[in-house]
Amino acid sequence: MTYAPLSRLAIGLSTVSLLALSLGSPGCSGGSSSGGTGGSTGTGTGGSSTGTGGGTGGSSTGTGGGTGGSVSGTGGSGPGSGGSVGTGGTGTGGSVSSGGTTGTGGNVSTGGTTGTGGTGTGGATGGTGGSGGKGGSTGTGGSAGKGGSPGTGGSGGAGATTFFTDDFESDTAGKQPAGFDNLLAYIFNNTSNPAGDGTAAVADGTHVHGGKMAAHFHGAANPAFLQLKLPSGTNHLFARVWVYSSVQMGNGPSSDNHETLLGITGDPTGVGNQVRFGMIKGAIGTNQSATDDISPLMAKWYMPPVITANAWLCIELEFDGTAAYNALNAYSDGTLVHSISAGTDWQNGNLKSVPNWMNGIFTDFMFGYQSFSSTTADVWMDDLALSKVGRIGCN
Repeated sequence: MTYAPLSRLAIGLSTVSLLALSLGSPGCSGGSSSGGTGGSTGTGTGGSSTGTGGGTGGSSTGTGGGTGGSVSGTGGSGPGSGGSVGTGGTGTGGSVSSGGTTGTGGNVSTGGTTGTGGTGTGGATGGTGGSGGKGGSTGTGGSAGKGGSPGTGGSGGAGATTFFTDDFESDTAGKQPAGFDNLLAYIFNNTSNPAGDGTAAVADGTHVHGGKMAAHFHGAANPAFLQLKLPSGTNHLFARVWVYSSVQMGNGPSSDNHETLLGITGDPTGVGNQVRFGMIKGAIGTNQSATDDISPLMAKWYMPPVITANAWLCIELEFDGTAAYNALNAYSDGTLVHSISAGTDWQNGNLKSVPNWMNGIFTDFMFGYQSFSSTTADVWMDDLALSKVGRIGCN
């Protein structure tokens, strides 16, 4: 084998150096460089800011792929094809290194997944989680603001996504809780609260489920209700509230007629178009006031189950106006205690052939107390939550 003289080798190396200088240093277009094909595609969509990601991608043979795939470090700032940086450093300049993966925010191509507490739209920009709804901080248990909408839960441990929660902690003792209308002593938005006969719907701390305040209702024959306007188009509502009542509901005396705790109303100014849940003829039941039909059937009157007096119980209601025959389900501490799912569940038969018996009644949600047996009672309610998508739960 014959070797070239050292002088010829030196001349050859000089020539190569001059050729390299004539090509110039790599620019923002990521053009052909000594890194081979490693930076040839770095001009486009790679990274959080177009152009600069691939520009430095072909700067040398050692780091061409390293910085070539610098994508959005925080997640979704480069949506669409922004995260496609794999070809930016495929040449001899080196592998894509860690620059080809996105930051902590998730896949750049989809804009990032939401955080653990954000709503569906909260993750539009990716990252470590969008803020929750209007009501509270993100997270799976963020306490909602007054009348606010938490991300995946609300005050009191809501399980389903809620559109309203209230723990009454920001209210003033002896005053009506903020954000509600009232129906007090048959007067809509009565400014005398308590009324002259003592009928009241105010905040106080005598009995609380959590914190220092709850809503306190005192009444008998006169209604004492707080009412909240429902979102337009509501026809399926889930309600959860903790209840402490001075009188037992269910297994009641033979003198009992009807008591109301919770319901929905189509006319917030009166009592003529309500679905009322509470006690009917000594049993846990429902009254539809427009027809005065009642449930359960007579065979179940004055019998258990019961909502115990002088104890905090988790009461859940489902008003389903989407069912072929509108349905109502009531739970106490997670146990089903009353339901209506067919026309045969009504005692008087007025609604037997009226499948859409809730139609036009999803105007306001109401909670409080009224007795058509003239039974005086004090009822406290706390940690109210409302949802349109599923049972809220008691945890």
